[in-house]
Amino acid sequence: MRIQVSHFTISALMLASMVCCGWGNSAEVQREPLTEAFREGEPPSWYLVSSTAATYASATAHQPLFADQALWNDDARQAAYAKQVWPAARVLVWASPGSAAKDGWEAKHWLENGKPALKGIDPDTDLVLPDAPGEYFVSLTDGRKYQPAAFRHLTIGKRAMVAGHFATRGNVWVKAGGGFMNMDQSVGDGHVFLRDDNLGRASEHRGRTMVDHFFVRKSAGSSVEFIGIFKSEDNWQCESGMMVVAPQSEIGMGNRTPPIIRKGASIAIMSGGYLSRRSNCDWGTDLTVEGSLLGGLPGRPLTSDARLGLGWKTKGMFLTGNRGGRYPGPDNMGMVVADSGRITVTTADPAKARLLINCSKRDNDSGQIANISQGQALNGEALVAKMNELPRLTDMSILGEVTWGGLRFDNILKGGIKVKAIPDLVTGPIFGQGNAGTPRELFTLLK
Repeated sequence: MRIQVSHFTISALMLASMVCCGWGNSAEVQREPLTEAFREGEPPSWYLVSSTAATYASATAHQPLFADQALWNDDARQAAYAKQVWPAARVLVWASPGSAAKDGWEAKHWLENGKPALKGIDPDTDLVLPDAPGEYFVSLTDGRKYQPAAFRHLTIGKRAMVAGHFATRGNVWVKAGGGFMNMDQSVGDGHVFLRDDNLGRASEHRGRTMVDHFFVRKSAGSSVEFIGIFKSEDNWQCESGMMVVAPQSEIGMGNRTPPIIRKGASIAIMSGGYLSRRSNCDWGTDLTVEGSLLGGLPGRPLTSDARLGLGWKTKGMFLTGNRGGRYPGPDNMGMVVADSGRITVTTADPAKARLLINCSKRDNDSGQIANISQGQALNGEALVAKMNELPRLTDMSILGEVTWGGLRFDNILKGGIKVKAIPDLVTGPIFGQGNAGTPRELFTLLK
């Protein structure tokens, strides 16, 4: 099986690696849905194709050349980050592309206006690591594990590799052939993008591995838009501002800390975008919405389905007891929308473009099997075999305000949508073929 994306190909070897790494053995699990960027018949991802443009090498995070149609598509030019105006700042360029450094924050490694820099990195600095003939690693962490507001814009060129725990105040553009390790948060005022023009290394399967925890801590009215395919070992936390999953982009969160969209914060999933768990969160709710979950945005309405993938919550069929910690229990749901939370969908055509909420069907990682087995009659390989027999279905509890007409549900347990009032099932949401019951049977009134 081959899935073609422009001049990049994901081979059967990658799909096989998904299975060997604990994503499950059943055919149903192997058919994990992909973002549109990986579906046969879909147009290639514009951000990957752009790397062949004549102007690609000259574009940077601080000078993105948004007007260049070979580098940015029409939707990108409508995004908030493309309209953001930044004041002039110092621009530091790595003096010796190809040469590594463990103290990359020091002035001795940088040029400013073509001359040796007299001062190192500060929060109002833009950084450029140029293309190089060979791979070079640069650490940008000054010794602190979490370095707040380390600098503003960051450009990572071909064969440049950045390592470090730090926060960025501006745009981050990882060019084709470039890479990074860690990175912790996006902070500050203004609308920014975090763009990665790579599919990830073979060891990372699909997408760039970031860090255990990535925090969105933008100011109110500010946003960070993720362009590309990203995953974390743990999670994304949206604490303030807006986090946007760009069209043809995907974020796969890990399974160790359940993510929360805090009050006043929001996550928007755009056309063809996909937000999911990287593996099933056995022991906690996959997503809690205290703020806003959005499908599309005003000025950028959905033109195709945006997707939210939740973990499968059918283990309660044979696992009992809620012992706290990382163990399955009755309150571990696919999603909880709190009283303060809301789901809003902005669509160009509600018949064709919705926010699809379904089961990601990804299995838990192997490290969770031992935890799940404790105190249970089933354990080890017998437990794995039983888990592979279970249907991949999810559930949710919705207390807040919802735009029902913009939603589509699939892979939902019977009675799995717990609500205060049953929505109009004629003019409201639509339903896929993988649900465990009729539309009415999917809803349960909260007591």
